Amino acid sequence: MLLVDLSQSMETKDFVDAKGATIDRVTAVKQVLGDFLSKRKGDRVGIIVFGDAPYVLVPFTADLDLARRLLGEMRVGMAGPRTTLGDAIGLAIDAFAKSTAKAKTIIALTDGNDTGSRAPPVQAAAVAHDRGIDTVAIGDPSTIGEEKLDEATLRTIAESTGGGCYRAMDRKGLEETQ
Repeated sequence: MLLVDLSQSMETKDFVDAKGATIDRVTAVKQVLGDFLSKRKGDRVGIIVFGDAPYVLVPFTADLDLARRLLGEMRVGMAGPRTTLGDAIGLAIDAFAKSTAKAKTIIALTDGNDTGSRAPPVQAAAVAHDRGIDTVAIGDPSTIGEEKLDEATLRTIAESTGGGCYRAMDRKGLEETQ
């Protein structure tokens, strides 16, 4: 299950695309996830997007062309301006509870700066202890305010679930998380 942050902070332009142009965080995520999905064969993938609240954009499916198409239609703010990472983890746990899949992995692509979850991200991760949440920290660690990168929270989530925490400070770093 891919969790994609569409909050206002993902509008921050601190990535460079393959042509050298400065792009926002969500555009970089969409490009790299599109490449990631095109390489998956026989996998089932789901996508949860989150802002003020999380929602399932793509339920578990083997139709990766559909997943890529819907990924391309994602826009910053379409789920609201805030970040509810903890609630997105909770929704992913619920989706897995209804799934018969043997491999259950959550990959969260976010700056991690939770600004509104009912369940704080670390608490939600404790519930998902056996799920193996991989977190991908998106953005420049020197950014301040609501656009800042909360790498400490993302690392705690990954460590508490047996997952990995990866830094994607630029497009090359984001591609290497695949």
